[in-house]
Amino acid sequence: MFQTNALAMMLRGQGQKLLLRNSNIILRSPITIPLLRSGISSINKGCNWSSPIKRIQASHYSTSTWRRIFESDTGIDRYTRLNRFQQYGGPNNNNKKNSLGVLTFTGLGIIAGVYFISPYLFQYVPPFTYFQRHPKSLVYGILGVNFLVFGLWQLPRCWPLLQKYMLLSKTHVTSKWSLIGSAFSHQEFWHLGMNMLALWSFGTSLVQVLGVSDFFSLYMGSAITGSLFSLWYPRIARLALMGPSLGASGALFGVLGCFSYLFPASKILLFVFPVPGGAWVAFLASLAWNGAGCVLRWGSFDYAAHLGGSLLGVFYGWYIKHKIDQRREKQRRRQTVVWGSGGRSGWF
Repeated sequence: MFQTNALAMMLRGQGQKLLLRNSNIILRSPITIPLLRSGISSINKGCNWSSPIKRIQASHYSTSTWRRIFESDTGIDRYTRLNRFQQYGGPNNNNKKNSLGVLTFTGLGIIAGVYFISPYLFQYVPPFTYFQRHPKSLVYGILGVNFLVFGLWQLPRCWPLLQKYMLLSKTHVTSKWSLIGSAFSHQEFWHLGMNMLALWSFGTSLVQVLGVSDFFSLYMGSAITGSLFSLWYPRIARLALMGPSLGASGALFGVLGCFSYLFPASKILLFVFPVPGGAWVAFLASLAWNGAGCVLRWGSFDYAAHLGGSLLGVFYGWYIKHKIDQRREKQRRRQTVVWGSGGRSGWF
């Protein structure tokens, strides 16, 4: 998940444009179960709704080429592309607004529903039963959805739909589904690439440990929790101006948190340098960084979404470990009863 913090500036001869600052943190790391190259990234951008901003029509945006997608945005063209954030949900939007309380209860309800329904879904409902036999394919499917949404962002005719369902506004949420859709949405290829590298690295390992049902619950729960934290943070911190958010970082920090809790000693590399202490130390460092970001408000990352996903991931890791321990204890007790009854029969 990424957030946008920006200052609306009056540019001579261009009207009001959007100035966004981008920053990029990449954690590439091999892990030991199995040994894979892993990565975590997060990017944030920001919008300022302090004053009405001229709506940029799709006709003002020339059809982009694939070369432009891979290149960095500079100059006026960059402002034009990033102003897509503003086409939906400004102060003049007359669509019905969802309250923060409604969004919170909706998000928690979806998390609970996914948890209870996903076992049945993957066990009995085609084509989801395919993932039960091929766990890694679930991760590849999530990758595919993210790439599909990214492709749709390159088509101006799709922007109204994407802005409603694939962008999480902090001030005017017109669709509850943006809690989920924004976690599958990326507008820039380098943002998409770094997040999907992280998902492929950690996800293909963790899904084989948890199983498809628990992994799906973890991923969706972390994505929604990240969105809810992102919405609550401006209220708690009393920030009047917060731009919309999008990206899979909240869900990915949840995956990282769960993985680190279950396999704390797994080796993690920051670029090519091993992190002392392994996965758990790397995760705690990311937790401290995101916490400090929320307090100090540096950069332009959606630190609140990262924290939300991280906390849900750790909780899920604890819960999974607790279930495994309970299962082992029941198995041990059954074995004890069998051996004990066998001993008594021998005496009598």
